Amino acid sequence: MANMSAAESDETRDIDPSTADSDAMDSDGNGERPYAPSVLRTRVIPVVAIVLVVGLLGLLGYAMFAPDDGRIAPQGRINSDGVLVLEDRHDAPDFEVTTFTGEPLQLSTLRGQVVILNFWASWCPPCRDETPLLEAAQDNLGDDVALVGMDIWDAEGAARDFLEQYGVTYAVGHDDSGEVAVDYGVSGVPETFVIDAEGQIVARFPGEVKSLDQLRGMVAEAR
Repeated sequence: MANMSAAESDETRDIDPSTADSDAMDSDGNGERPYAPSVLRTRVIPVVAIVLVVGLLGLLGYAMFAPDDGRIAPQGRINSDGVLVLEDRHDAPDFEVTTFTGEPLQLSTLRGQVVILNFWASWCPPCRDETPLLEAAQDNLGDDVALVGMDIWDAEGAARDFLEQYGVTYAVGHDDSGEVAVDYGVSGVPETFVIDAEGQIVARFPGEVKSLDQLRGMVAEAR
């Protein structure tokens, strides 16, 4: 064991102790071995990215192809007409305003009827398209339905001119204080609420009502 061959001796002598650990030194000489790209970057991140993409595509597909009455909203379900039908009905905030014909209008006096409450403004282009439909529909929704307009965020004179221009005959009040819009959480105009005969909000529709059938569908939710 004490004897070594010349070749082995030469091999041993050829190793320079000063470079023996050079493979373990990085360019800064701090003794750490340079490493390849980590497993996190090469394997985990691509897998996570693929899962996220597949999930997003699944949500998109559901939104596009889900049954009309199967789409879920935070407060209820959205029916085939895009109307939010509330799961938990709650009392509609009562209000008392003066109509543009000078008569008092209080919501609670309409108890026993289905009320379609439509918020609008004279400066609102979709309201101009919607108002003739509402005027024509009021006699085609049933004797137990009351159509009520509520002018908000508007100058009273401009609103009065609007009503005259479109020949509106259903009851329309002016929310001069803005309290009614706040109480109902109106986010824009037009926006329509459906209130059942017990005075509870059944459904709401943010946007322009575009057909009589859409209105009838909203009323049906309250019956």
